[in-house]
Amino acid sequence: MKKITMLSLAAFLLFSCAEQKFPDNPKLVVIIAVDMFPAEILQRIEPHLKGGLKWMLNHGIHYENAHQEHANTVTGTGHFAIGSGRYPGPSGVLGNSWYVRSLGKSVNCVEDSIAKSVGGKGNARSYRQIESNTVSDWAKSKHPDSKVYTVAAKDRAAILLGGKNANLAIYYNYNGTFITSDYYMEETPGWLDDFNQSLNIYAYRDSVWNHSRKMELYHELATVDSFYGEVDAFNDDVYSPILPKSLNSVALEKTGNYLVSMPWFDRIVMKIAESAIINEELGKDEIVDFLGIGFSTADWIGHNHGPNSHEVLDYFFRFDAYLMNFIKTLDDLVGLEDVLFVLSSDHGVIPLPEHLSSNGIESERLDHDSFNSRINRIKEQLGDDIIYSGYGFYFPKHFTNDQREDALQLIKKEMIGLNALGYIFSREEILLMKGINPFNRRLKNMIHPQMSPDVILVLREYFTSRSPLGTTHGTPYNYDTHVPLIFSHINLKPVRISRPVATVDIAPTIGSLLNVSIPEDVDGNSLQEVSP
Repeated sequence: MKKITMLSLAAFLLFSCAEQKFPDNPKLVVIIAVDMFPAEILQRIEPHLKGGLKWMLNHGIHYENAHQEHANTVTGTGHFAIGSGRYPGPSGVLGNSWYVRSLGKSVNCVEDSIAKSVGGKGNARSYRQIESNTVSDWAKSKHPDSKVYTVAAKDRAAILLGGKNANLAIYYNYNGTFITSDYYMEETPGWLDDFNQSLNIYAYRDSVWNHSRKMELYHELATVDSFYGEVDAFNDDVYSPILPKSLNSVALEKTGNYLVSMPWFDRIVMKIAESAIINEELGKDEIVDFLGIGFSTADWIGHNHGPNSHEVLDYFFRFDAYLMNFIKTLDDLVGLEDVLFVLSSDHGVIPLPEHLSSNGIESERLDHDSFNSRINRIKEQLGDDIIYSGYGFYFPKHFTNDQREDALQLIKKEMIGLNALGYIFSREEILLMKGINPFNRRLKNMIHPQMSPDVILVLREYFTSRSPLGTTHGTPYNYDTHVPLIFSHINLKPVRISRPVATVDIAPTIGSLLNVSIPEDVDGNSLQEVSP
């Protein structure tokens, strides 16, 4: 267990003296993962919240210094850490996808080559290829009748929150239908079929996304609405990445895809979650059930506009309102006395380089033409069986130690002068790093001793691989790792904890609260303020 600082001890004693306590036997655990939610955004908007985020802060323990403690901060690795309590690298979850030497190709993190899609067209996904399990799996080991349902736009979000033994993981096919795979069920339940039949995506084409709060607030908390560097995905003729936006400006056949970029898509996801609660009777008996919800819209909007945009700001104001309505619905359906809420995120995001530069911070976009030329020169010298994939180079098995060292030095020589590139490490160099500082620790937590690339490239801080517009994530720097973490229950008063914690602490904390057996290989620690 981590040592408790004097500050956190004082907060814990205050927490204890106030006789605040999470329920020993919650009937429903609701895990909420907002895709691309930097902690900085929550800090910026907190004084202006009115809904569900405010409710959770007012009824919960807010860990203000929580991080995804791994380097490749993307959706797959982040949701895996939240659900499993393990660092993704040593567990073999290297990203949203990764190159597999034995197959000679990249595979998706939730790829399932033998499953079939159920409920509509789309990719058949599951937890099958991942060896580790999740907190809901631990609960099912003790309570086989525990129900686990998850829903998200992204398949990897729903599946990695649900684990190996989820009853059902539901995800969007980006064409107007929420589907699953036969890993979970041979056919979708009738209530999901009914929902899909009633989901008229074309009805949303007339909905207009406008500012939902007074303009003075956006002027205070965001950049100008049309800030160069944002992606204009809706108006092709004139560059104007501004609100209002409408799906009427995109081609009819793209409606299902672009719908995810509108904030009201979250309400659709919440409606499916509500249907699961009602029809599967979640939280209706004394055996704990799990509901995992991944909100993926924030990621789409954030990639296009950056965290300082009007769009991202307005998204979170709307999400705050939607979440409050969902909490009220849960009170009606289950009763908040019996519901434990956990909210976090899979990763943060770097601000637009143009925004950083305007504030005096050196920031650039990766020169992809130069980068690709350098990769081609490396392959010309080392042979085409050198593979570059994801964020590193894979050497052929027949390379001797001397050949591997020569290849490493050649890669370093060819990459010199690429301004956005900060570091080049061999896999072995990272494995030997001492985890004293966050940079080293996060790199090491992203490495598998056999599966990871032989050579790993790391961008400089405040530099991004996204080009020519928009922004992204995936680095070990704080803007990508620092995320919200809130444990909430209706009986609690607000408590803030400033000591460093990690998202891998979420699963063992829930496990301790539920008094289930926690596997020895879990990397996280149970947070004592929640489950003393």
